Amino acid sequence: MKRLFRIRLLLQVGQTLHQIEGTSGGQVSHHRKLTDDERRQIIEAHTRGTSAAALARRFGVSSRTIYNTLIRAKGPCPGPTTTISTRLSARQLAGFQAALARRGITDQPAALRRLMGAADTLLRPADPVVRDHLQAWGALVAAEGAAVNRIARKLNEAKLRGRTMPFTDEDMTTIRLFAAGLVEFAEGFRILWEAQLAEKAREVDNALKGLVIDAPEPKAGSASAPPAASHRWRSAR
Repeated sequence: MKRLFRIRLLLQVGQTLHQIEGTSGGQVSHHRKLTDDERRQIIEAHTRGTSAAALARRFGVSSRTIYNTLIRAKGPCPGPTTTISTRLSARQLAGFQAALARRGITDQPAALRRLMGAADTLLRPADPVVRDHLQAWGALVAAEGAAVNRIARKLNEAKLRGRTMPFTDEDMTTIRLFAAGLVEFAEGFRILWEAQLAEKAREVDNALKGLVIDAPEPKAGSASAPPAASHRWRSAR
């Protein structure tokens, strides 16, 4: 009899908890479908530190619904994790925080995990086309530069021996071609470099997509980072 009484008591307690779970004086609508705007609000609020239980009460759904929303927003469930630590200088930390702030991101660990997850893309070797362009330009500059060096040696030798400077129209043409080639190289390199930076920025933005929130602007004169900081991050093992 005592055992049966305990079983009934446990069932009653479970039913009572089930009824009040995630509510704030009301009944949870377990089957209510969240709107896209509500899902966005849930993700942003959770990023700022609001607990799943508080979100369940606010939106009138179960905690499981909140967790499912967060999991779907983050993609596949991550595997086992491990904690790593690293030391950063004040300059390194400030630079990282400033880069995230320019994108409206405040969750530093999440941003670092995203960047580490995109390492294969962000840290891939240089594009073969870019490498070929640089090698071709380098060879051209070296060849024309060698011709200019020969002219310089010829003029220097004549000066040391007290002879008339053997500077010809052909020498002038060679120097002008070399100067024009340098200008062309600088402009081509600038265009190529800016294109590479733009592509890398798009890759970083794609890796950090979903972490941007409307954060308030930092106040002027706020305290700077300490001289050195040790941070611990959780990443996939």
